[in-house]
Amino acid sequence: MKNKKNIYILLPVVIVLWGLVIYRFFSYAAPRPTENPQAVSFSLKPVTVQQRDTVALDVNYRDPFLGKMYSREMPKKASSKRKITVKEPVQWPQVIYKGIVSDTKNKMKVFMLIINGQTHLVKEKETVGDIFLKSGNRHTITIKYKGDITEIMIQQ
Repeated sequence: MKNKKNIYILLPVVIVLWGLVIYRFFSYAAPRPTENPQAVSFSLKPVTVQQRDTVALDVNYRDPFLGKMYSREMPKKASSKRKITVKEPVQWPQVIYKGIVSDTKNKMKVFMLIINGQTHLVKEKETVGDIFLKSGNRHTITIKYKGDITEIMIQQ
């Protein structure tokens, strides 16, 4: 019996609330008549701008962190011009990647490279001439030559 009393009280409250929500929704969606823009008159007044008062602060006090007096002098910047150096393009030797020789599961991988027509077996992080082999896998290797880094694909 107690549950029926709650239903009798709460059902009208829910219906009233939903009715208000639906009324608000449709009242905003209804078109409103527009006013004639010629009937509205505007009066404009110029705005007066007051001059701002400038105040100079005297900040001549001791710095609490350094224990020194505050100095207004800014450090002078060095007026030396840097010389612009034009980097010359690096002439790469002919490098051909033929594949991986060792098992790919081993930690030490050995790659087959042809550098200027000579065949070399190179391990990772090893240097041949000026060419440093950084890393590689079955498909590509990453090499460094005179500061430039490039990636080379396998060639059949």
